[in-house]
Amino acid sequence: MIYEVLFQTIDPARRDEYVGVFREAFRGADFAGAHEGKILKCIEDPSRVVVVIEWDSVEAHTRHRGTPPHTAFRERIGAYQTAPTQGAHYEIADL
Repeated sequence: MIYEVLFQTIDPARRDEYVGVFREAFRGADFAGAHEGKILKCIEDPSRVVVVIEWDSVEAHTRHRGTPPHTAFRERIGAYQTAPTQGAHYEIADL
């Protein structure tokens, strides 16, 4: 398993709406190889969210880029973002 971690800046007045739209759009896209996910809402700065999505592999994630479901997903969430998303893939190590 790998984890896609996205650091996003969004309109704080629309954060709860964004979380709902992201959830619905992601579930609707039904990306093969995607599993559990979380959206972390920053307490100190309501314009910041972190999205963590579990994937089978980096390839399982990147094979969806540019496909119609991925494009539709990006279009649904893009209007909420006020800065470019920064993200990368991670592996987990226990503490």
